[in-house]
Amino acid sequence: MDQPQSSSEPPPLAEEAAADPATVDPATADATAEEPGSGHIGGIAVPTMVDGWPVFPSVRERYYSSYTTKNHQSVHVHSNGLCVLSIAPTHPSIQPPLRVVGVRYRSHDGKNLLKTSVSGKGKKGSIFLSERDMVCDVDVSDGSTFKMYACIRGSVIEINERLIAQPQLLGEMPLSDGFVCVMMPKLVEKRAIGQACMEFDHSVLTDPSGNEKRRQDGLQVRSKPNKKQKKDDPRPCFSFAKGYCKWGSSCKFSHGNEAPAGEPVAASVVKEEQQPAADDAGAGAANVSVDTPDGGS
Repeated sequence: MDQPQSSSEPPPLAEEAAADPATVDPATADATAEEPGSGHIGGIAVPTMVDGWPVFPSVRERYYSSYTTKNHQSVHVHSNGLCVLSIAPTHPSIQPPLRVVGVRYRSHDGKNLLKTSVSGKGKKGSIFLSERDMVCDVDVSDGSTFKMYACIRGSVIEINERLIAQPQLLGEMPLSDGFVCVMMPKLVEKRAIGQACMEFDHSVLTDPSGNEKRRQDGLQVRSKPNKKQKKDDPRPCFSFAKGYCKWGSSCKFSHGNEAPAGEPVAASVVKEEQQPAADDAGAGAANVSVDTPDGGS
């Protein structure tokens, strides 16, 4: 019995269907190929064609996840966990004809961002900020000022020093050269940046606390004395209050403006009382005659 011979060549109808584009199913073609600029193909970003030229996605669009708060601040989270804080392009204070004329980083307390100096793998020298902490004050051309907050909990490892000399970059290039600072959140909080931004919107912006709440209520703002004020106003001297201080005017503690309860006896007074007694003793010794063998006095 003769068996049919096998052939690797496709039947004539299959060749004609492959050669004729009209016979290709459009649904199948759309499912197997993507048009350029529609997103990604095989994990590779596809450029967008603008006037015949390819425009590739920026580094921020490829490697960062962005979150925008209600006060028009943006937090861009890198794939390695670092966060870049910037102003959102929709901020009303940077819309033309308004422009940024000054950026003043926080420097009035112990969290002085102008002295940020980080070294080593552990980022020693970074400054930790909570979501409520102010990062900088921004001056606008119309005379107004607004604050920028940290929005998340993290350590500031770098500030954009170019904004001090070129503050207009904050409004002109907010998503690139106009960033505010780079922050490093804690390891356990790196995956919850989006949730932290939502909590910032519902807690910090709607329910302020601390000095910000006292300002809104019309109360006096609390402030902590610095080290210079502590040196100018030292602690009181308990020995002087009891009536005696052996250090006198050179005492490092405060004697105040009022006399103590007992009789004040300072070191200078003691020396003045001892000095006449020493003079009298010296005069008495001079009047004593000394007999010598030759009969002289």
